[in-house]
Amino acid sequence: MRITVLGSGSAFSTCGCNAGYLVDGRVLIDCGAPVPALVRRAATSIHAITLVLLTHFHADHSFMLPTILGARAFSDPAAPGSLVIGGPVGTREYITRLVVDGYGSHIRHEIDVNVAPEYVALQDGSDVELAGYRVQSHAVVHSTGPSLAYRLTDARGVSIGFSGDSELCGGLRRSMAGCDLYVCECTGWDGPTPGGHLWRDEVAGLMSANPGTRFLLSHLSERRNLPGALVAHDLLSLEISSAAT
Repeated sequence: MRITVLGSGSAFSTCGCNAGYLVDGRVLIDCGAPVPALVRRAATSIHAITLVLLTHFHADHSFMLPTILGARAFSDPAAPGSLVIGGPVGTREYITRLVVDGYGSHIRHEIDVNVAPEYVALQDGSDVELAGYRVQSHAVVHSTGPSLAYRLTDARGVSIGFSGDSELCGGLRRSMAGCDLYVCECTGWDGPTPGGHLWRDEVAGLMSANPGTRFLLSHLSERRNLPGALVAHDLLSLEISSAAT
């Protein structure tokens, strides 16, 4: 399984684009980064994306999704029904509102006809197959709700987890159990961070509790080192295999 970081920065940092992660060139987790521009540099295209997963509805995780939908709506030929969008309950209504408020109801019509995305509502405990991957969802605690962490597993059994934004909670811990790689937010470095986020010492504790999982730190306010962890930067690409194989 290959993961490419499209955006490694926190909401208001200058060290990277907002959140976005591409798996195998076709699964997008969060869409705050300028994905249509960046995917070309990752040697793929927006038309290869078959599944989008949103962790929550903050702007830095979602506001660029209408640009993907619009670009696909006006592509030639159109490919309606080829995209699945999963996220917390209310995702369909939220994305529709973003499209209409940002671009107008006529663009919503083009998307409905030419993209016709399938929406899947996910919640705590969801365990479903989407676009050829097993997707497990865990409710986490953040400043806005609902918020989810994900575990994505391919046909070979390789698993990558995504914290989204979360403070320490049971759902966060459950989401990382058994992952080969865990993309973990690390918004703060010098002390607790308000707004439902993790900071360095909390992440270090999670790493100690999950010695078999490699951690990739992202959602960064600044880029520093944490012994034993990888630190993300935009367009970092990693090939992940299972420790059991």
